[in-house]
Amino acid sequence: MFNNAKLRLTMPEAYEVHKSVIEWNAAFSTDKMPDQAIGLDPLATKLMKWAMVSWERVDFLNTFLAGTLLPRIQMDWLPGLFCGAHFALLAKEEPQSVDDFIVAGGAMQRFWLTAASLGLQLQPEMTPLIFSRYVRAGVAFSKQAKLRQEAGKLRSDLENLLGAGNAERAVFMGRIGDGPRARSRSLRLSLKDLMA
Repeated sequence: MFNNAKLRLTMPEAYEVHKSVIEWNAAFSTDKMPDQAIGLDPLATKLMKWAMVSWERVDFLNTFLAGTLLPRIQMDWLPGLFCGAHFALLAKEEPQSVDDFIVAGGAMQRFWLTAASLGLQLQPEMTPLIFSRYVRAGVAFSKQAKLRQEAGKLRSDLENLLGAGNAERAVFMGRIGDGPRARSRSLRLSLKDLMA
């Protein structure tokens, strides 16, 4: 996760996504990710808000001030180190059809709801699966060749972690453990907004 986060945080294309999905000064958001749920301390959150004004600011911090180090430590390394376990849900075969992905989504939802009913906290760890799928499918997800090469190395790391053939069958990854309920989170859209 720490290495995948570096790829994510140094990619101009990901910057555009992050910039559009964060709701600043918020504990809850119905359609975005509240900044207070990201997992950074208040000072790092303020620095991130300042940096997210432009790619040039982000790139400067990343290039000259190890800008990815603090967020990777706070959002990935420490939570990953102190969680109860990391897990991957594997399908019997690599999902191909829409129906395969719906079945996978149902399994993920049952797993998450069961964990919640037991008082366990769960956090998705999806970037390894996303980048691995991009590499496997030959998707040019970044204009920067060095980032695409790094994703290829991370795909190999994922295959080594999960075992031969399992990266293709992985439909969900995350960390799980005992802990306090989140004080900040993304909320669901209302039924009225979903039906609109």
